[in-house]
Amino acid sequence: MKINWSEHEALPDGGIPMVRRLVFGQNISCLHLTASEPGPLELQPHAHDNEQWVVVTAGSIHFVCEGEEYELKAGDVAYFPSGRRHTATRVGEDGAVLLELSAPARLDLVPGSLVPSAMRFD
Repeated sequence: MKINWSEHEALPDGGIPMVRRLVFGQNISCLHLTASEPGPLELQPHAHDNEQWVVVTAGSIHFVCEGEEYELKAGDVAYFPSGRRHTATRVGEDGAVLLELSAPARLDLVPGSLVPSAMRFD
């Protein structure tokens, strides 16, 4: 099944300066994120039980996982194991487009969901 991201409604921003669109199956979710403005992100470090893979398809973005910082550019992939503290800290000069794959699926992001947030903050 082909996913056409433009056919999926953007999620509420939730304080994140990115356009977010979500698709999900029974066991995995895929969040398409677009950040058109470069600069710092003010996202709190967090953890969740979901395993998470991030695939950068355009631009670049900086992440921190367990105190180690990474710059991910187009074509790079990052893996955040379940329970590891991580955050995105900065969008590169050309913006960023990325896919965030989570297993199990992040049903807490589905509009109207009654599932509690998967995010755990300090």
